[in-house]
Amino acid sequence: MSTLDNFTTWLGAHNQGRVFPAVDSRRHERVEVDRIRTAVLFLNKKLVDYCCIVENISPGGVSLRIDEVVADDAVQTGDELVACIDDGQGRSFCRKAKVCWVDVRQESLALGIAYAEHIHFDPEQHTLNFRDVRIDPSCALMINPQMALRRHVLPFALIDGVIQVACSANDHGAGQQTIERLLKDPVQFWPVDPDALDESLRDIFGDGQGAIPGQNVAADATAMSDDILYAAYLHRASDIHIDPGSSALCIRFRVDGGLEVYAEWPSRTHTELVNRFKVLAGLDIAEKRAPQDGRFTHQFPGNGRSVDVRVASLPTKYGERLTLRLLALQTASLTLDRLGLDSAHRKTIENFLRRSQGMMILTGPTGSGKTTTLYAAIRMLLAERNLNIMTIEDPIEYAIDGVAQCEVDDADKVSFDTALRSILRHDPDVVMIGEIRDHETADIALKAALTGHLVLGTLHTNSAAAAITRLLDMRVDRYLVAATLRLSVAQRLCRKLCPHCRASRRLTKREAIYIRRLDLAGQTVYEPDGCIYCGGRGFNGRIGLYEMLELNTDWAREVVEGAGEEKIVANMREAGVRLLLDDAITKLLDGTIHISDVMQIAASW
Repeated sequence: MSTLDNFTTWLGAHNQGRVFPAVDSRRHERVEVDRIRTAVLFLNKKLVDYCCIVENISPGGVSLRIDEVVADDAVQTGDELVACIDDGQGRSFCRKAKVCWVDVRQESLALGIAYAEHIHFDPEQHTLNFRDVRIDPSCALMINPQMALRRHVLPFALIDGVIQVACSANDHGAGQQTIERLLKDPVQFWPVDPDALDESLRDIFGDGQGAIPGQNVAADATAMSDDILYAAYLHRASDIHIDPGSSALCIRFRVDGGLEVYAEWPSRTHTELVNRFKVLAGLDIAEKRAPQDGRFTHQFPGNGRSVDVRVASLPTKYGERLTLRLLALQTASLTLDRLGLDSAHRKTIENFLRRSQGMMILTGPTGSGKTTTLYAAIRMLLAERNLNIMTIEDPIEYAIDGVAQCEVDDADKVSFDTALRSILRHDPDVVMIGEIRDHETADIALKAALTGHLVLGTLHTNSAAAAITRLLDMRVDRYLVAATLRLSVAQRLCRKLCPHCRASRRLTKREAIYIRRLDLAGQTVYEPDGCIYCGGRGFNGRIGLYEMLELNTDWAREVVEGAGEEKIVANMREAGVRLLLDDAITKLLDGTIHISDVMQIAASW
């Protein structure tokens, strides 16, 4: 196997399997899939990595086989390393370890490693900060809401077969004894701050009077749809995928950018469930051979919260596939200080927002957080000045008081260009355009920025400098781009490593070459492990990566004279502007993100 093949295998292993599917085995059967147990070894001393097959695994260590050609002294007894292991059952974890024995075979190398240390929190010695804990809905819904609220207890994770339960630090055992009798699996109690526990209980159960989905689910489409939506809400999922297969219906959530399997139900449930969502979204249930789009608002019983849901259907081989986008789940967190901006990047955006005119463009692929950043910018403007702010969106993702929000409709009665023309007659100070798609919209937006308006918008490009190329591709005059575009921001979203359990290791030479920074070989980076705070995932939340291009006078003049994207990027490098990869590497070295996400950024360049 070539080095490139090994590295491709390594990268694939690092981009999958790092979550626990949240499946309630009491109600649904999962389709088990046999998987090969694999591992990646990182030798700190030699700064190399090896892809391995796991031959045997135990709580204290593993025996491995390396099939690639390695030197006789590549791995020696006593070497310290970090092993990232996929146990073949949907679980991945990392452990610091030491080599116990090495066996050189004819076409492979076998070795045994023993785990050296592991992050473990003891409830008798560690005070759990419950506001930092990730709650698993399938565990939280194991008990009745009224009981949870009355006893002040909340199951929040299932780790290694043990149900982790939070209880009030003031509880003297009565509630614990009740839960132990109710739950059949082993239980571990964690005394936590009563206020933090009450906050989580209210968020999940509300007043406890409503019928909470997930409790005694009946075999009907209404109950199943409510169950799915409520579980997605508790997971803080951005999307729900309902995917029919040959033998089962797979329900998956997109959480923190990655897909998690929620449940696999019998195929017979597919038609009723899809029809239920189509009715809610106002779609034609008789039409099964053409894609359809719709939306609806769902209110959760018990806590009174609601979520807007955008629905898209697609005919596939085994039936209609649905994708549901959940909108407006976390509007309170839409501020610039919560997006992962460092002080320099945040200051750059704030300085632009204090201008009275000009254009700021957010670029990046779908799902990279562009709209979220624009909403955070609008919140800052509302907090600092009394402004007339108007937006054009498709769809409206967050409702903000004090902002006139206009939604583009499917019948094109309200399009981006027609709405923008009308908005300019309403004396706006700030105009936000959800997406600049065509020449008419781009031309009107740039001219609005030229005539005294602050314009915010988004484009689908891969870098900040590419925004200029994209605008020129839309046949916009160069002088308009140079005169109005003041700030272009490229961004991505990456998973955040759990700070409580990440395992440190050294960056290997192969990884350093791949991210084009050989000088970083040997630097400390971190692997996801899994603990009580992240529910065994190793990741908790997401953070933004940013690249910012401020088009100064000299660079604007070069754009007018015909400078292209390559020239602008060269200017940025010469001026010391941090590019997207540079920001990713900075967050890699400070232990915020994982090397696999940095590799994806490097691969796109």
